Amino acid sequence: RCASSSSSSSSWVEEAGTQPVSQETLAGIPWYGRSTLTGLFQRVAANGPRDPSVWRKLVARADVIAHSLTSKQAALVLSALARAQHRNESFLRRFSVKFVPSLVESAELVDLCGIISSLSQLDAYCEEAFDLAVERLAASAPQMDLKQLSLVANAFVRAGHADAELFRALLKQVPRRLARSTGKDVAVLLNALAQLPGASSPSAGRPLPRSDRPRGVEPSELDPALEAVALRLPEVLPSADLHTLALVLNAFAQLNFTQKDALDLLSEELLCDEGRFQRMTPRQLAMVLNAAARLQLYEPRLMDALVQMIRVKARSLDTQGLCVVANASAKLQFGVETFQVLYAQVPRHLSRLSGRQLAMLCHAWAKAHVHNDDLFALLALPLAQRAGG
Repeated sequence: RCASSSSSSSSWVEEAGTQPVSQETLAGIPWYGRSTLTGLFQRVAANGPRDPSVWRKLVARADVIAHSLTSKQAALVLSALARAQHRNESFLRRFSVKFVPSLVESAELVDLCGIISSLSQLDAYCEEAFDLAVERLAASAPQMDLKQLSLVANAFVRAGHADAELFRALLKQVPRRLARSTGKDVAVLLNALAQLPGASSPSAGRPLPRSDRPRGVEPSELDPALEAVALRLPEVLPSADLHTLALVLNAFAQLNFTQKDALDLLSEELLCDEGRFQRMTPRQLAMVLNAAARLQLYEPRLMDALVQMIRVKARSLDTQGLCVVANASAKLQFGVETFQVLYAQVPRHLSRLSGRQLAMLCHAWAKAHVHNDDLFALLALPLAQRAGG
């Protein structure tokens, strides 16, 4: 009987950990203290319910007791909001301006990284908080693991708070933190490095550094970190999934990192599992093609495999994906047959094409030297409408 009771209790705990939070529990929100409320934020973010009214109640209670939250509790509340993508601008503005600066000064490193990362994901930028965090994070960089280095770099880039000394402190730690990294860790890190101001060519949509803040890093300053990553690739790529491989290749393209051994290894890993390659999503196909074009990666087997994937996945491409694939195909000098496959998809996307996307398609066919009167007749009216607008 005792064993049965214990088993039932364990089952109940497991169920409570995966099921949406009950209405009875949610009814107590207006009276919960800081510890209970923090735990409830995490549970609702993980398991639901996905009800905006529940989040409004949670935020309203957090607003009342915000003055008493510890840095760890603040990090948990903010991470839950970021995970649920719930942005209450008035609460975030008050909390980030009134309470976060003092929390940043006293937070443990793991909580400080969490607070800064969550604020950036929630677009809740507070210059004072980020300024205070810079000094602590730069000094604490030797204690960070690879995930924390990536989180912090991404957070400051996303917020547009560029600080060259912090970025250099983070970069300095990369070679010594790679030993236990996985393929996913490497992919996340590389994409964080690719976003650093000055690390790669300007990208549309990237936040500009605020005011007269120190501006990023020189591309050459990334070389030690990138060379260390390249040495780590033979250990981590064999167990990496297709999405990780695509992210690594994309980051190398953004960083203009053209080390032959690294690119040869990536090409080999992409092709080594034919079944996995065939399961490539349209988005991954666009990402790999765009990266291969930017890196001028003309490995024959990879090119043949990508041409075949375009034939298979063309109908599943979204509007932006079609434009990216067309331009990459032109740069990679794919033949007329590939552009015939892509042209067949254009009518479906015609009503959704922006002016920029129309220009991308025209440029792709022109660069590929593929003459198609039907395409330009098809695009003539939308082009005239966009130009007139």
